[in-house]
Amino acid sequence: MAAVDRAYTSEYYYVAPSNYAEEFVRQMPSRRKQYVQEESVRERSQVNKGMEVLPQTRQGNLISQAGLLRAIVILVVLGALLIGSVWMTAKAADIKYSINKVNKESVLLEDEIDLLRIKIESANGIEAVEAYAINEMGMKYPRADQCIYIEKDAVVREDLVSMIKQKAYQ
Repeated sequence: MAAVDRAYTSEYYYVAPSNYAEEFVRQMPSRRKQYVQEESVRERSQVNKGMEVLPQTRQGNLISQAGLLRAIVILVVLGALLIGSVWMTAKAADIKYSINKVNKESVLLEDEIDLLRIKIESANGIEAVEAYAINEMGMKYPRADQCIYIEKDAVVREDLVSMIKQKAYQ
């Protein structure tokens, strides 16, 4: 509620954009004097107790340039590793997609091969060959007078081929 009351008072004033930093520094309370006073009180109390006071170096929260450089290098390396892992994951997903696609095509081709084998087996059956010979080629079963019987103990004559040709073309 206090902030609402201050909104209508003269506590707020306009600062031009070029003077923001100066105005911010001016409004900050000075902690340096208070810090120096606390140090001198501490030193005096230690001297009174008989202790030797060593000069203290003030490091505070400031990071040295080497530490800052090391932190930046570590961040860059970690960033590169993270980007690399994301990239590798994306490539792995792409490769898995390609493998799955090839596997699906392989299954389809295997199914087609099985179907063609079944068709070949059915087309090579004696009934299919007989139907093709009779219907497409016009073949007929031989008559009794067109048959040649070969006896087991028969002597092979040299003119057997010519005799078969003569009977076939009569």
